[in-house]
Amino acid sequence: MDFVVIAIIIVIFFSLGSAVIGMLRGGREGSDKMFKALRVRVSLSVFLFLLLMFASFMGWIEPNNILPTQ
Repeated sequence: MDFVVIAIIIVIFFSLGSAVIGMLRGGREGSDKMFKALRVRVSLSVFLFLLLMFASFMGWIEPNNILPTQ
């Protein structure tokens, strides 16, 4: 599970970098590249959120229940 989450986060960062390159390039081609990269980034972010919620529901991951001492 850890590997999958880390891999998705890395792909999200690569997509963000691709969007920056498209923005710097400018023009119609750069705008299309930026739009596609941002669409991929948002889709992966939503998928990652849903995956973590599902994993929590199934009991594959558990929240950290350590409370700070006072």
